[in-house]
Amino acid sequence: MSRLRAFIKSLIAEFVYHRRAEIVQGCHGILILMYHEVAPSKDARFRLFPVLCTTPETFRQQMEWLQRHFEVISMDEAEKRLRDGSAKDSRAVVVTSDDGWAGFYQHAVSSGGRATVYVATCVLGGQLPWYVRWRILLKEHPYLLKPLAHELGEFEPFPNADTAISRLKLLDIARIEQLWKSIAKESNFQSERLPEGWFMSREQVRQAVEQGVTIGAHTVNHPQLTHELPDIALEEVKESKRILESLTAQPVMHFAYPNGDHNDKVVQLVKEAGYSTAVTTLPGWNLPGEDPYRLKRVDVHEAACVDHRGRFSEARFALWITGEWARVKSRLRVLG
Repeated sequence: MSRLRAFIKSLIAEFVYHRRAEIVQGCHGILILMYHEVAPSKDARFRLFPVLCTTPETFRQQMEWLQRHFEVISMDEAEKRLRDGSAKDSRAVVVTSDDGWAGFYQHAVSSGGRATVYVATCVLGGQLPWYVRWRILLKEHPYLLKPLAHELGEFEPFPNADTAISRLKLLDIARIEQLWKSIAKESNFQSERLPEGWFMSREQVRQAVEQGVTIGAHTVNHPQLTHELPDIALEEVKESKRILESLTAQPVMHFAYPNGDHNDKVVQLVKEAGYSTAVTTLPGWNLPGEDPYRLKRVDVHEAACVDHRGRFSEARFALWITGEWARVKSRLRVLG
């Protein structure tokens, strides 16, 4: 049934895309795309994080398609156009990635380098973001879903790692790390076994700036900022900026909320820290008048942009990033 559904989706996408040229040609404003990692489908990163990954081949084809249909601009240029009003006459795309994944950086540079990478600065010292460590641990030792659930006051074990991590996201970073120490100890898990090279090094961040990549901040430890005390949240926001500016000798003016999580208080903290823009995970196009600290982005990953045979689909990609696919799905229940 899943293959049949995928085939039907592909047919509908091709039909809509080729019958309605205005879906792409009629777009105006600035679209910010949110990637995470670029990795081969057989790589451990892809297997662990399929909804965060895009394969190198698909990424290359996406960049080629975007360059044919839109103007690909930097985050600095996007901010300028949004502030001076010229965004309304633009058909422009900004390519961004969260966390500081090394594969995205390498492939973005090879595709022209005009991208923005929001770095969680904990990775610069070789530490994996907390959610990456937890997924590795829970995938390797699924029996830990039960004691973790009990630690969090749940009577039943978490059904899977995704559910457990979603629950952990509701905690402050100190509590997450406290649980990591106790649960990892229970499995005799050794941190030395965690993978290396998945995220950017200090030297790669410096090289990225030299190669035209814009470096933005994504906090230090990737917490959900609305679940932190105000002084801790401010420290996360300010310290990541300080570290990156010291490293690159460049002003770091752009920020991405971890998990898109923000409220009025968090937005104010980002303003006070000296950033000029901040991006969310709310989808849509950006036009003059948008709050520069609540900019919209469209999530991109492999499964959203390939056909029923697993090949890159211009139709699926176009409908996905323009928002047309969501409108098609709302009218056709069969798409699921």
